[in-house]
Amino acid sequence: MDFRLNEEQEKFRQEIRDFLEGEIKQGLWEPSCDAWIMGHDPEFTKRVSQKGWIGLTWPKEHGGQGRSYIDRLILTEEMLRYGAPAACHWFADRQIGGAIVHYGTEEQRRELLPMILRGEAYVGLGMSEPDAGSDLASLKTKATEDGDEFIIDGQKTWTSGGSHMNWIYLVARTDPDAAKHKGISEFFFRTDLPGVN
Repeated sequence: MDFRLNEEQEKFRQEIRDFLEGEIKQGLWEPSCDAWIMGHDPEFTKRVSQKGWIGLTWPKEHGGQGRSYIDRLILTEEMLRYGAPAACHWFADRQIGGAIVHYGTEEQRRELLPMILRGEAYVGLGMSEPDAGSDLASLKTKATEDGDEFIIDGQKTWTSGGSHMNWIYLVARTDPDAAKHKGISEFFFRTDLPGVN
């Protein structure tokens, strides 16, 4: 088996390197080894969006580029290699957008995907809790249905960059009578809603 990148992939790698080196030469940001999770730079995210590098693997019908996961790995590798401040779009692009593409409703796709593609959704992950870190099924945060809404009550911790995020992807228990690993639902909402702090 030949694991080398093909010519098109090598060209893409070089395009990314040229872009990132240009950014550094202009002094637009300082490289940092933890910038993927701590480097909150909305302007950098907008420039990445303008290159078409957010939603790279999403299908074209959902606004993505329809490119391969190898291309996405190349992009990820170079962002990490250069210490690029990718935290604003990291989770939105890598986790949340793909989940919405594959599992979201048409309404969610129409409303949320363009915002992610434009680099306007800075997403924090609301998973860990004081007593539920790696054992996510031990979470205590609950979501109670109230008409066509849910009331979420609980505490999340270790939300990297949470104070910079304008959206939260959160998991909460919706069925307290279900087995420990069941009865958990996902929520995605703005952080400026009443009661979010």
